[in-house]
Amino acid sequence: MKGIKSGIASFKEILFNLKRMLALSWQTDKFLTVGYYGSSGLAAIFPIIASYIFKLFIDNTIANLGIKPTVPLILVAILAARYISSWIWDVISWVFKETYFDYLVRYKLQNKFNNLFCNKISHLDIQHLENSETQDLINKAKDTMTWRPPDFLRAFSYLFTNLVALVSSFLLLGQYNWYLPFIILLFGLPRLYLRAKMGSIQWSVWGSSTPESRKMWYLQSLLTQKNAIIESKIFQSTDSLIKKSIDIQTDLYEKNKKPVQSFIKVGSIPQFFEMFVVFGFALARLPLVLNGQMSVGDFSFFIDMLDRVLNSVAGTVGNLGWMYENNLYVNHFFEVMNLPKIVQEPANPIAIDPSVNPPEIEFKNVSFAYPNSKKRVLKNLNFKIKSGENVALVGKNGAGKTTIVKLLCRFYDVTGGEILINGINIKDVDLKDWYRYLGTLFQEFIKYDFTVKENITLGKTENFDQEKMIFAAKQSGADKFINELPKKYDQILGKQFEGGKELSIGQWQKIAIARAFYEGAPILILDEPTSAIDAETEYSIFKNLDREYKNKSLLLISHRFSTVRNADRILVIDNGEIIEEGTHEKLIAKKGEYSTMFNKQAIGYK
Repeated sequence: MKGIKSGIASFKEILFNLKRMLALSWQTDKFLTVGYYGSSGLAAIFPIIASYIFKLFIDNTIANLGIKPTVPLILVAILAARYISSWIWDVISWVFKETYFDYLVRYKLQNKFNNLFCNKISHLDIQHLENSETQDLINKAKDTMTWRPPDFLRAFSYLFTNLVALVSSFLLLGQYNWYLPFIILLFGLPRLYLRAKMGSIQWSVWGSSTPESRKMWYLQSLLTQKNAIIESKIFQSTDSLIKKSIDIQTDLYEKNKKPVQSFIKVGSIPQFFEMFVVFGFALARLPLVLNGQMSVGDFSFFIDMLDRVLNSVAGTVGNLGWMYENNLYVNHFFEVMNLPKIVQEPANPIAIDPSVNPPEIEFKNVSFAYPNSKKRVLKNLNFKIKSGENVALVGKNGAGKTTIVKLLCRFYDVTGGEILINGINIKDVDLKDWYRYLGTLFQEFIKYDFTVKENITLGKTENFDQEKMIFAAKQSGADKFINELPKKYDQILGKQFEGGKELSIGQWQKIAIARAFYEGAPILILDEPTSAIDAETEYSIFKNLDREYKNKSLLLISHRFSTVRNADRILVIDNGEIIEEGTHEKLIAKKGEYSTMFNKQAIGYK
């Protein structure tokens, strides 16, 4: 009973996904969708029509020539009918449907799925991207979305062909004896169960033991990423990593081998029963043909319909199993597409007052705990960043500095209190409007394998200002090495594409800083922006920042006290709370936590 309920639930799920997939196909290209499934129907009908025409041809030929039916003649007629049907199938299904419609539909759908997926992921809340379970789901969908969803629709096209053939041949076979097609259907049922079972096994091989699978993919990434390879060579850990990966693979293989072995023992039994059924019905009617009670053409058509019903049942079962197997993967795609919006946009956003630009920022009794954690990272935090003020955040790792930036960017919503932008709660502000005021440079910045120009402008061709771009490169100190590149600002960076030039991490960081200069946002957030840059260049960059951001707001996070000492105000964060606040001189005079950290770092320069 439990198995039947599970089967019904799976069938309903397949139908639900089929509806969604056909809707996507229709949205992608109406002509190709109609042509694809129209040719699937024709591929089923035309061989039956050809078989009937051949029946008439055989009977007329035998009657005109006065040939007496014999077993060899009957066999030749049956084989000829099968050959003609197969040829018609090849012309319509393979040449027309497979080569033309299937290829174009698949190509367009792959583009559609990739575009939908990329659009969805790029707009996901950061909370989703920092959740390990969601990351597992995204990786599963990404690994299979270019071929499993199209295969789901491809399986349905074959199912549609087999259903049309089944209904047509079922009705035609029923003219010989009404119960014949029902008996054939009955013998096809075991295939349905076994095919569904196999689909479940194949999915479990890929999708089960998620923690182990995740470890395996992680180990393989360590064995293929450049930085990890460099380190593993030095520490001679490559063999150990390979062994770990092989051990997990072996464990997964052993776990999933037993159900496959169990299936293989019974997988071929239904075909033997089906073969004996066809042979039995054919043998029973053979005397009628030899006695002249049934024509040779009629017998060949009877055998063809008998075989077609059986093959259609088997094909339908196989196609349902194929759809079931792919449905398990299609679910991953739609689960990603249905990931909910966590940070909700306001229905009636309040515009930021442009008269105060840069806007004033206030954290008012802000507390925050990450999802699924009771520990508060921030505790009743209160501070303001006035319009045009340069504020630095310092503190030990894990103090809550980066979390403040995440909340300010509204990657997460506060657990308690509120963040105000010109006195307006950030939850009531349109995010796109707010982001127009923000510029960011994080320590883990992106190195785009684009041209230098595209790296600095991020491909923004609208209102492109070349002089502004060159000036931004000079301000970040990147202009010197850019002018030494073969194609200068048109030089492709990185090693992914032909002709690309790799940069040092410090040079990449200068490019990223140039990007921030070019953007020129009213509020600039810098999280360890010069960690890979020498002290002299760092001094020059911050001198330029002080000049360029004279009338703009700057929020700086850094462990280098040489970069924060010139801030208008320094906030010392510890365990999610502000424990000290003031200028560099005042905090040094106070001889508290800031003074202690500064003096410890200063010792290294003496």
